[in-house]
This record gives sequence, structure tokens and C-alpha cells, in this order.
Amino acid sequence: ALVPAGRHRWARALAGGLVLAVPIALAPLFAPDGSWWQAQSAAVDDRYPNPASEPVLAAQQTPLDDALAALDDETPGETDLYFVGFAGDARDDAYLQDMQAARRAMDERWDMRDRSIALVSSPSTLLDTPMATVTHLRETLKEVAAAINAEEDVVMIYLAGPSAGDGSLSVALPPLELLPLTPAALRALLDEAGIVWRIVVVSSCNSGAFADALKGDTTLVMTAVGDGRTGGCAVSNGSTRLGAALFGEALSRGDSLQQAFEAAKASTDAGAPAGAQLFIGKDMEQKLKELDRGRAKRSPCESRMNHRRF
Repeated sequence: ALVPAGRHRWARALAGGLVLAVPIALAPLFAPDGSWWQAQSAAVDDRYPNPASEPVLAAQQTPLDDALAALDDETPGETDLYFVGFAGDARDDAYLQDMQAARRAMDERWDMRDRSIALVSSPSTLLDTPMATVTHLRETLKEVAAAINAEEDVVMIYLAGPSAGDGSLSVALPPLELLPLTPAALRALLDEAGIVWRIVVVSSCNSGAFADALKGDTTLVMTAVGDGRTGGCAVSNGSTRLGAALFGEALSRGDSLQQAFEAAKASTDAGAPAGAQLFIGKDMEQKLKELDRGRAKRSPCESRMNHRRF
């Protein structure tokens, strides 16, 4: 700028200006042009209320409170079984259907209508069913723990949905930003609630990390193995392969819990390189027999009730 003007100064200045201006003019063709200060909004189904709207968030506490209040207290002197279902991904209704089928099977076959609860992430259930979030799961486990005898009763947790690369369960309800359910987080929630006897079934790909985190003498852990195309987490006709084998077949027909889990593993493994893995703690085997005996005592009463009903 300080040197004397040379020949063709204005021509060179014009050429330099064009060189600087061309990338600016052509940038939108090669890079996103959205404002950096505006977050990208996730797609929301217009048929249902927005999960992030204030009415939905305000209404969510009511179905959770109602569901928890409806839980029956434990039966003194008997080993009771409680069921908590968790379907955390609202992007695929198959996981919702899978979890609901599991709950129906347990309600009908194992007489758990007043000892089961479902946490669901779905646009269609926003106003009448508690969302499947880590926060709601914490509240649920604490309430279940208050209803049971921790030394006697068993809590069964069924998780269904896709997984992240580290094996944690994906929790998605756009446009909300929800925390995934990691194996370590589930272990911490169960320990915090004081639930001793645990049955945890995870119908999700790469979910072996849950078995590693939850193994113990008073625990049964069953997890799917394989990817989304094969193995226990494959989804078909609104059900995961592991969910259909365990709840649609084995648990709904058999009287022995341990045999039902073993049969479901064998069925899930059949025809696949890897289907499911099963871990049963040494003290849990005896607890499963206690649950079987308790159900056997109630069966005659159930049969008479069903006969009168029809």
C-alpha cells in the first residue's frame, strides 16, 4: 500500500478482489449455509403433540404417578415377581410392540397385572403412558423397591431397543435430547434402589456389556447377541427375536422359569451364528424355584377364576 503505484495496479486489484469473492459466493454449493446459532430441529410427527411442548411435559408426571400408585405391595411370606418394561426408542414402533407383548405375556401367564409397569417412548402414548427415560426408570425402581420385600421378591426388567456402539441402550424421542441407558447406569439405579434379586433381559444389539456390568450371585442376565440382521436383536413382524422366543413362547408356556430361559436361548441361537447369552447366578437358581412354587400354588385358584369368567 505504501509503495509507489506500478503499472496495471487497478487490474491487479480487481483480479485479487475476484479471487477473494469467488469462494464466498460459491460456498453454499459446497457447505451447509444454516445459521450456526440455530440448532437443527428433529422431525416431529404432526399427528401427535410435540414431546417438547409444555403441555406434554406437564402432563407426563400424572401417568407415571398413576402407574406407580397402582403397584400392589408384596405378599408376606411369598416370593413375588415384579416386571418393569422399558422401550426407549420412539423411532421404531416395533420395540413398543415387542415390550407390550412381553408385558401382556407376564401379566396373563404369571398373574402380574398389579405388579408390572411399562415405560414407553412413543408419540402415540405421550399423554397416557410414562416416557421411557433414565429419570423415570430411577423413580420406578425406587417405588418398586418400596413395594417389595428386598430379601424375598424378584424384580424383572425388560429392555428393548437399538443400541449404541458401546452397548448402551438408545433412548430417543425427538426433539427431546435424552440420555442413553448404559450398563453402568442400570447397575447404579438397581443398587441405589436396594433391589437385590434381579432378572434383566436386554433385547438389543451389542448388549453383552449389560451382562458384564450386572453379573452377580442374585442376578439372572439374558442379552441378545448379533447385529440388527441376525441374532437375538433382529426385528421381524413387530418383535425382536429374543423377545418372541422368551415371552411369546418359552415363558408363556412353561412352568419352570429356568427352563424357560434356557429354552428361549436355544430357540434364539437356532439358525444364527449368535443369538443370546444367559447368565444365572448361583443363588438365583434357588430363587427361581421359589417363584415356580409360588406360581404353582396360585394356579388352581387362577383356573377356577378363569372357569367362572368364561
